[in-house]
Amino acid sequence: MIIVFQPTGKTQQATGKTQQAKAGETLSEVASRAAVTINADCAGQGTCGKCKVKVLSGEVGLPDDTEKRFLNKEELEAGIRLACRVKVQNDMTVQVLSATGHMGRKKDMARLPEGFIPDRIEGGQGELKECYGLAFDIGTTTVVGMLWDLRNADSVGAVARTNPQSAYGADVISRIMYCGREEGNLGKMQQLITDCFNDIVREFEEEHGIDPKTINKVTAVGNTTMSHLLLGIDPQSLALAPFSPGFTGPVTKKAKELNLIIDENAQVNVLPNIAGHVGSDIVAVLLSSGLSSMEGANLAIDIGTNGEIVLANSGKVLACSTAAGPAFEGACIQHGMRAATGAIEGVKIQDGEVILSVIGDEKPVGICGSGLIDCVAELLKAGIVTEKGNLLSREEAEKAGLPDSLSKRLLGGENGKIFILYTDDEGHEIHITQKDIREVQLAKGAIRAGVQIMMQELGLEDSRLNNVFLAGAFGNYIKKESALTIGLLPAVSRDKVISIGNAAGAGACMALLSKSSLEEANRLAEEVNHIELAEHPDFQKVYLQAMYF
Repeated sequence: MIIVFQPTGKTQQATGKTQQAKAGETLSEVASRAAVTINADCAGQGTCGKCKVKVLSGEVGLPDDTEKRFLNKEELEAGIRLACRVKVQNDMTVQVLSATGHMGRKKDMARLPEGFIPDRIEGGQGELKECYGLAFDIGTTTVVGMLWDLRNADSVGAVARTNPQSAYGADVISRIMYCGREEGNLGKMQQLITDCFNDIVREFEEEHGIDPKTINKVTAVGNTTMSHLLLGIDPQSLALAPFSPGFTGPVTKKAKELNLIIDENAQVNVLPNIAGHVGSDIVAVLLSSGLSSMEGANLAIDIGTNGEIVLANSGKVLACSTAAGPAFEGACIQHGMRAATGAIEGVKIQDGEVILSVIGDEKPVGICGSGLIDCVAELLKAGIVTEKGNLLSREEAEKAGLPDSLSKRLLGGENGKIFILYTDDEGHEIHITQKDIREVQLAKGAIRAGVQIMMQELGLEDSRLNNVFLAGAFGNYIKKESALTIGLLPAVSRDKVISIGNAAGAGACMALLSKSSLEEANRLAEEVNHIELAEHPDFQKVYLQAMYF
């Protein structure tokens, strides 16, 4: 049997990818073999409802209870199904609705710190040949490539892609478990990330006319799991206590060993990890921020699926990772999505009205992490959500004297209470559920507890912090007020909260452009003291308290 996968907006078979399939296989399994990316935040377990496809031709069985829970009547009538639940019975053509290879927000070049001095290529007689370098920041959700002209240390540009491994789960544990499921899966995960690298290289070739063979130097940073998968090193030990990594020190490979399409002898430097879930991305944050050399106590948080935190005070540096989960990336949220066109990225409740900001100024199709934090913060301020995280019912809201314009947005459904954010002319709605709010509590509680444990280890109170740096692209988009309102951050004044953008990417660029910075990264990794939260005696107590708003 033949399955044809069409991207959104395409309906002709000639434009799609085809793949042989066996009867009884799920569309997700077939898509995996065809290298077709379909969002699968739950790794095909049928718990996220994100792997939507539209059946254009071919017969399929009736929807099961899982599909009925995630898909409304209109979607089912339109032929929309979940790829993880549909089993192949005959030839089919399906349209992929859930994948997003390109990001909806513009990716800027990582900002290098003031005073940074890159190495220069010394020229002899005649003109210097073209010579480029690439710095990669491998996130669990997003991969960013930053290209530099090594002759003069000028930036060429940045390209961001959805990490294609997300088809096997939104978090690192899902991907680790996939690697151990059967022989060959680790190699598949490695190929996905190196193919992503090559796609980024091709985009630079198309957009800037760069010959891939003139790229002869690469640096890469990422969390510990991402580094393992890039190098094809078995990550399964990272899923079990004591979470020992397969390697920590820096690794250097030639491009041909990783099947990259650049100069085959190009040097690929993977920066060192610190511990099982504290990776080279945090080393790069330390490098670019200069956190360890700042006066007083300073904190940096990389808010993401694998939330990493580093605290420096008087020359001592602590780091930890928190299992924040993928809620802030839009996973595990009923109408959650990544920061792509159509995502609600901001929410404001003013004079009883709900005001939405949408990426691309398009019709809303879901809500991304920054919008989710905004939404919960606004619901808290409006009294619609309690400090324990309980969403009021309509009756409770009316009794509390809330405006009718807000209380009418509160409904009780078969899956619990909801607050409606948006309804279109056809009745399709985007809402926040009680479960969504619980997911936010779990995510923010994990990060806040990690911060508190490290502060406790150094005998610090929130008031002692000079700065709270928000690293990562996500840190650029969340509103400081909202993050403080929900208790995601320590209780500091707003002016102490500073977004430093893609600090991990900046560190990767510094290591690319300067030999001394590369050496400094290796030194920093050795100086960091790792705190394993799962083994800390106070963690559970602190975590439970931190889940309150």
